[in-house]
Amino acid sequence: MKKGGYLFFLFLMGVLIVTTGTHLRADENTITIGYSGPLSGGGAKFGKNLQMGLQMAVDQVNQMGGLEVAGKKYQVRLISLDDQFQTALTVSNAKRLVHKEGAKMIFNPSSGGIFGLMAINEKEKFIICAYTTNQVCVTSGNKLIFRGPPAMMAYVQAWANRAMDKFGWKKCAMMPDAYDYGKLWSGLFEKYWQKKGGVITTHIPVDFMKLSDYYPLLTKALATNPDCILIGSSSEPNAMQVKQARELGFRGGFIVIERGKLEEMLQFVPDPNMLNGSIGTCPLIFYPNPSAKKFIKKFKEKYGADQVPVHESAIAYANIIYYLAAIKLAGTTTDVYKIMDALKDPRIQKMPLVKENDPYENEKIFPNGAVKGRVLGVEFVNGKFSDPFPVPTPDWVYTEKY
Repeated sequence: MKKGGYLFFLFLMGVLIVTTGTHLRADENTITIGYSGPLSGGGAKFGKNLQMGLQMAVDQVNQMGGLEVAGKKYQVRLISLDDQFQTALTVSNAKRLVHKEGAKMIFNPSSGGIFGLMAINEKEKFIICAYTTNQVCVTSGNKLIFRGPPAMMAYVQAWANRAMDKFGWKKCAMMPDAYDYGKLWSGLFEKYWQKKGGVITTHIPVDFMKLSDYYPLLTKALATNPDCILIGSSSEPNAMQVKQARELGFRGGFIVIERGKLEEMLQFVPDPNMLNGSIGTCPLIFYPNPSAKKFIKKFKEKYGADQVPVHESAIAYANIIYYLAAIKLAGTTTDVYKIMDALKDPRIQKMPLVKENDPYENEKIFPNGAVKGRVLGVEFVNGKFSDPFPVPTPDWVYTEKY
């Protein structure tokens, strides 16, 4: 055998040994959690916030000695793969995580990616942990889906009601992201806004994964003379749109779809007053419940005092805590249907792992896999945050098709 061919043979053997060893560890002693999300490109900040929450939950359980299931101790590991919000990559990553790494749960934060996974997960026997507010994923009949964030309709109605009833805005220019999530959100918003007597002056999708110069799109939007602009990218692109809109002379308000976080957007604008008149999700630091404050303390101890703990991190953390508690309650690391049944079992709320660590003190998990918890909104006025206001979340927004 030639020297080059011999070296290549050794390389392949090394890969096989590593892969086989990882697979055996996952089967015998390890619970593997798979994460496919945007870890590069325009959604990287969003994706890494989620990853931090996932890793925090994994590390905490391992530091407690691992997870005991049916009398046996397991270590937990997180394997993360970048998909840049591309559905084909999400599906490819999931197959690798399930078949090569032994994952029985895949965490994904993209509507398109989740829909792609829903086409294969029941056949491939893995649970989708869906970080999305879209309702379609939990009303489609998929039996292996667990959705952590609140329902989209709760935000749609709360933001629209606040904008019209408090600020008197009637004319809205919609600039949601150009992907499935933005299409779903803006579609629901447009119907509800018009039902309340509002006008959509224009609808301009924004591909925030590719753009950084929003002046041309904003110029078109502002030409329609809106009272407010609906923006729906992640935090950094949102902040750039706000900054550029102000530079173009816009003095109206912003309705911020929940993917963007006002506390993060503050880091990317030169003047906090640029965010005046914004409506969005309440920063986690203003949540009054003790469990949220406990999470914030642990988060800063792990990642540094300068790190801003946002809902992506907290919800991802809580989702993994629930998933691991469900494995313990089910008494199996491999039977995904028993694990799903355990996730919906009311007893899970009383388990120490959940009760002592859930930042949101979630109320329940519906039979369709949707999680119901506390939701607060906030405004940004005169260079600072307003007091939080409650977002109504009746059961129907989690269970009905819309």
